[in-house]
Amino acid sequence: MPSPFDDDTAARELLERLRWPDGPACPRCDARGPDVFKIGGEKHSHRDGLYQCKPRRHQFTVTVGTALERQRIPLSTWVRAAHEFSYEGPAYGKGKDRKLKPPPLTELQPRIGVSYPTVLHIRDVIEYAARRYRGHKTGFGAWPRSFMKGAGTWLPDYDPRKRKRLAEGKDPSQHTIMAAHILADVMSEYKTADTPAAFDRTEVLLRLLLATPPKARSAQAPENAALWC
Repeated sequence: MPSPFDDDTAARELLERLRWPDGPACPRCDARGPDVFKIGGEKHSHRDGLYQCKPRRHQFTVTVGTALERQRIPLSTWVRAAHEFSYEGPAYGKGKDRKLKPPPLTELQPRIGVSYPTVLHIRDVIEYAARRYRGHKTGFGAWPRSFMKGAGTWLPDYDPRKRKRLAEGKDPSQHTIMAAHILADVMSEYKTADTPAAFDRTEVLLRLLLATPPKARSAQAPENAALWC
């Protein structure tokens, strides 16, 4: 079975499982089930992973409506990038101030297998998503955490301020992204030195990218990157 780190079809299937655990849903009207069908077959020349919404006749893929929409970078490269950007660097500081430093981009670039301008673009997309995140940072790697704002003061359940935040939909617990160990289960079939926790960090970053709306279309990947996904 191809790995989502090396095969675009496997990467797309992984992203579909992460974004649509109950089956594909239209990003415009949330139609699903019998109202959504996959376009394909010998008589069709459409790209892989294309779906159509019957009610609105809208075609979409798993990246439509996300930070990965219209990116000129293969999906397997995004999976590798999410993994590398989720690595923890060496720790610095002492006591409560001890933190994990993000690995330098010059180390990540050859491991991802892209040009330096492309790794800069990937970092910018991750920063864009991380700065809009309003949940707890737990579970993310050092790079995305470095871009995230504080989730606010932790409050016990009985605190009226927490009840107010919950009622307003502003409590960090309502926006926290958690891993469902899907990627770790997929990669358990392969011999790898990475731990399940490392794959969970990758998964939550991928989930964040899929949960974040796209950038403006002018903010595209460098021209020397790959084809549209």
